[in-house]
Parts: sequence; C-alpha cells; structure tokens
Amino acid sequence: MQKEVKSFISIFAVLIIMFCTVTTASAAETRLSNTSSVSVWLAFSGTTAYCDAKVTGANGTTSITNGYLILTDSQGTVVANWSNLSSNSDKLTVSKSTTGLKKGETYTLTFSAKVNKNNRAEDVSNYVSKTCK
Repeated sequence: MQKEVKSFISIFAVLIIMFCTVTTASAAETRLSNTSSVSVWLAFSGTTAYCDAKVTGANGTTSITNGYLILTDSQGTVVANWSNLSSNSDKLTVSKSTTGLKKGETYTLTFSAKVNKNNRAEDVSNYVSKTCK
C-alpha cells in the first residue's frame, strides 16, 4: 500500500511539474500607427522572378519614402535590388522583375520603407520566400 501511494505521489508530482513548465509561444504583434498594410509577392515564370510590394498608409499618411526591394538567394547573395522607391501619397505599389534565376533555388524578397505621417516616420518591412520551379 505504501509503495502504491509513493508511486501515485511521484506520478502526480511529475504531471504537476510538466504542466507548470509548459509555456505557450506566441508571436509578438507589432502595432503600426502610420501603416494599414505591407504586402510582398514573389512569383516565377521559368527563370524570371516577378517582385511586387504594396504599402498602404493609415489616414493622414503624407508619403512613403526610402523604399527598397532586395531579392536574395538561399545563401544570402543579393540577386537584384531596387532602391529609392517612394510615393507622395498614402500608397506605394512596386512591380519589378529580374531574369537569369536558377530553377530549384529558394529566393527571398524583402521590402522595407518609411511611412510618414504627422512629421513621424515609421519603419515597415515584410518578406516572402519561394522556390523557383
């Protein structure tokens, strides 16, 4: 009987420890005040990459500046980049393309810009990765 009680207590203690040490991971959501959305798309046709980005500012946004798109391969090597992308309104849409990519290679398209509202610049960015097939 004493052995059964000790076993029960041991199992109960292990279960309590397991439940107490379990943590929940949750992504921290960034709150943007100048920006409504930042979207990035990457598509392939053969060995050509089509790179698109769109930023929509919140009400009162006056401009979107210092925008750039960078396409890198899986080793981090820059394959193509476009800079000085800007708009004097609350929207910036960019569509670019580049050729000579390798089939089977995974590429990452990264977009970054500053969204300006009430004399305050807010840095925004987004990225997407896809494999050229």
